[in-house]
Amino acid sequence: MSYIQHIGTAAPKNSLTQDEFAEIYSSLTNDSDIKRKIKFLTARSEIEKRHCVEPHIKKLIPLSLEEKLATYHTNAIALAEEAVRDNPAFQKHKDNITDVIFISCTGMQAPGVEIDLIHKLGLSSTTHRYNINFMGCYAALTGLRIAKDITATAGRTVLMISVELCTLHFQHQFADDYLLSNSLFADGAAAVIITSEKHNATYQLIDFESRLLPTSKDEMSWKISPSGFLMTLSGTVPNTISKSLNQKRLFDKNPQQVGWAIHPGGKQIIDGIKTTLNIDESEVTASRKILSEQGNMSSATILFVLKEMLNNRPSAKKEFIACAFGPGLTLESALLAYV
Repeated sequence: MSYIQHIGTAAPKNSLTQDEFAEIYSSLTNDSDIKRKIKFLTARSEIEKRHCVEPHIKKLIPLSLEEKLATYHTNAIALAEEAVRDNPAFQKHKDNITDVIFISCTGMQAPGVEIDLIHKLGLSSTTHRYNINFMGCYAALTGLRIAKDITATAGRTVLMISVELCTLHFQHQFADDYLLSNSLFADGAAAVIITSEKHNATYQLIDFESRLLPTSKDEMSWKISPSGFLMTLSGTVPNTISKSLNQKRLFDKNPQQVGWAIHPGGKQIIDGIKTTLNIDESEVTASRKILSEQGNMSSATILFVLKEMLNNRPSAKKEFIACAFGPGLTLESALLAYV
């Protein structure tokens, strides 16, 4: 069996309210229609603020991809270490960590962040390392699936870290896809300890499901360009996800008989899944709170939701389904149980 011992999180100290962001973004254009769209999107996002390593967005525009990735590496190390040390289980399990999984779609280099972290945290030089790059918002669930496979062997302990600095890739563009993605994405990090033994675990990892949604490949993408990573995010994504959930249940579970941890990719995604599954508002309270206070931090976001659910359990249901969505269009899900 595989267990999540606990979850730590961290966010940059700098933040922008949506009103502040809308004012800055609007100042980059003289087009009154675009200004209206920016105000409309930010006002209906249900995001109050987003944390960012560089709140002065205009400073990001002239940076090259090389400069953005250098900024990523420096900030990612510090934020990752903060998230690990925030994890209440880290000190107890530190000397037993056998594997490190590092997740990010917003920066990469070799040697990578995970090597610096091993040195900074004082972990063994024989620690096994894995990198999950460029898989988008669902990657943390992919990481947990790999961690479950690793901890199927007794005595293994995994430290999984997700760090996403999405705002570094702010695009000085005004097409609808960029207006939407610029208004949603934020920076954050999360760290999870997964073990093969129960100890004082918070969650048990039971099962996983991956689902590629047909004919939706172009609805969400994440590509490299000289000005940074380009996120394409279609407004049709919520409908595509809802249609898939209508056609086939996750883990063949009745949606009302399990709890839910939904990646808050945006207000429309939360609303669409809630309606499709006909689940109670209490099941999406944690997702709405994280969206409001943190925005969409790509892969780290679902781990923030899982941590929030530890603090404020939404229902008495023991089992629940965590789900997140990303390029592909991919729906990645995990079946977990409270311990």
